[in-house]
Amino acid sequence: MANIIGTNGNDTLLGSSDSDTINGKVGNDIITASDGNDTLTGGGGNDEFVFYPFSRGTNIITDFGGIGKGINPSAAVIPEVDTLNFQGNDDFSAENLLLTQNGNNLEISFEGDAYETRFFGPIVILQNLALENLENLSKSTGATIDLGNIQFDGQTSITDGFDVFNANSTQSTIFNLNTVTFLNDLSNNVSGFDNSDDVINGQGGDDIIDGLSGNDLLRGGAGNDSLVGGAGNDTLVGGVGNDSLTGNDSLVGGTGNDYLNVEFSTGDNTLNGGAGNDTLRGGASTGNNLLSGDDGNDYLYTSNVYSSVSGYIYFPSSSNNTLNGGAGDDTLDAQAPLGNNLLSGGDGNDSLFSSGYYESRGINFGSSGNNTLNGGAGDDYLSARYSTGNNLLSGNDGNDSLSISAYLFTSVNYDDYLSSSGNNTLNGGAGDDTLNAQSPSGNNLLFGGYGGNDKIIGGAGNDSLSTSGYGNSTLYGGDGNDTLTASGFGNGNDSLYGGAGTDTGQTHLIY
Repeated sequence: MANIIGTNGNDTLLGSSDSDTINGKVGNDIITASDGNDTLTGGGGNDEFVFYPFSRGTNIITDFGGIGKGINPSAAVIPEVDTLNFQGNDDFSAENLLLTQNGNNLEISFEGDAYETRFFGPIVILQNLALENLENLSKSTGATIDLGNIQFDGQTSITDGFDVFNANSTQSTIFNLNTVTFLNDLSNNVSGFDNSDDVINGQGGDDIIDGLSGNDLLRGGAGNDSLVGGAGNDTLVGGVGNDSLTGNDSLVGGTGNDYLNVEFSTGDNTLNGGAGNDTLRGGASTGNNLLSGDDGNDYLYTSNVYSSVSGYIYFPSSSNNTLNGGAGDDTLDAQAPLGNNLLSGGDGNDSLFSSGYYESRGINFGSSGNNTLNGGAGDDYLSARYSTGNNLLSGNDGNDSLSISAYLFTSVNYDDYLSSSGNNTLNGGAGDDTLNAQSPSGNNLLFGGYGGNDKIIGGAGNDSLSTSGYGNSTLYGGDGNDTLTASGFGNGNDSLYGGAGTDTGQTHLIY
C-alpha cells in the first residue's frame, strides 16, 4: 500500500495497483486511481479525480467539492469545485450512471449495459456529499459558467449531461427533454415527456414513474416502485423492493417480489424477475418474449387469450416465447400458443403447461405450436393439453409427471372436444416418473428413462412406449398399434399391457 502526498502546487499523482492513500494538498491537482481500494483527498482547489475501467475497487474521496443547487454558484464555491473524470470506455456515460445516497455519503457506479444490472469499473464514494449538490452546468443551458462535477468518456469539456431533483422537490415532471434525471429519496409521482427518450432514476422512495412515449430507461432504485414505459422501446429496472413494471422491451425486476407485465406489446421483450417471488406476464403479445424468473417461486405466463369485462379476446399470435423458471418452485404457463415455445423449469419442483384454452361456456382455443418443456431437477409436472402440435416433454431428474391430454366437455347446451392430435415425445429422465398420453390420437413416443419405477400410458394412436435400466415399470399401450419395450439388467419386474390394436411387446436384456 502506497502513501502518496503532493505539494502545495498543481500536482499530477498516479496510484499503484495496491490500495493507496493519496493526498493532493493545496492546488489544482489531477489524481488518477488504479487497482485497489484507494482513499483520495484533493486538499483544496479545483481537483480532478480520474478513473478508468481497470480502476476496480471501492474508492473513497474524503473532501469532494460539489457545486450545490442552482445555476449560479457563489464566488466562494467555484474555486473548490472538483471533477470526476471517467475515461476509457464508452459505457462511462450519463445514461449508465448510477447515483445512490447512503446516509451522508453518495455512491457512484455504472451499469455495463442499459438493460442489464452488470456493473463494471470502479465504485466511487463521496463522503459527506448530498446528491442534490452534484451538478453539471453549461452556458448552453442557461448557466453563468461552464462548471461540473462529472466528465464522461470522450468529453473534453463539461456538458450539462444530467439533472438532479432537490431533496424536497415534489414536482410531477422532469426538467428537460431527452435528459438523464435523478430523483430524490421522497416517494415521487413523476413523468417524462412524450416523444422524448428519457432516463429517470429513482432513489429510496416508493416511486411512480411514467416514461410516456419515447425510448425510455426507467430505474426504480430502492423502494416499492411502479414503472410504466409507455409507447416506444423502453428499459425498466425495478431495483431493490417489490416493484411493478409495465411496458415494452426490457424489464428487470431486481431483488424483491416483482410484477413485470408486457401484455399487448408488439415488440420482442426481455423480462428478468431477479431474486424474489416474481410474476412475469406476456399475454396478448405478438413479439418473441424471453421471461426469466431467476431465484424464488415465480409465475411466468404468456397467452393468446385475454379476459376482460366484455368477454374473451383471442390474439392469434405465432410468437415464439422462452420461459426460464430458474431456482425455486416455479409455474410456467404458455396458453393457446401458435408459435414454438421453450419452457425450462430449472431447479425446484416446477409446473409447466403448454396448452389450449377452454372455458366452460363453450369458449375454446387450441394450441398448434411445437413446444419444448424441460422440467429440470426436482419433482416436476409437465402438461401439454389440447395441443395439435408436436411437443417434447422432458422431466429430467426427480419424480416427474408428464401428460398429453385432450378434453371432452358435455352439457345440455353443447358438446366440446379439444383434441391432442400431435406426435409427441415424453422423456421421464431419472426418477420414478408417470408418463400419460391416454387421450391423444397422435403417434407418441414415451420413454420412462433409466432406473426408476415408471408408469407409462399410451393413447389412441400408434405409440412407442419404452423403459430401460433398473426399476419395476408398467407400460399400458392403449388403443392403436403400439410397440412396448422393456430393456434392463434382468433385476426389475416390468409389466407390459398392449390394449386394443395389434401391439408388439419386446424385452431386451442389457449385459
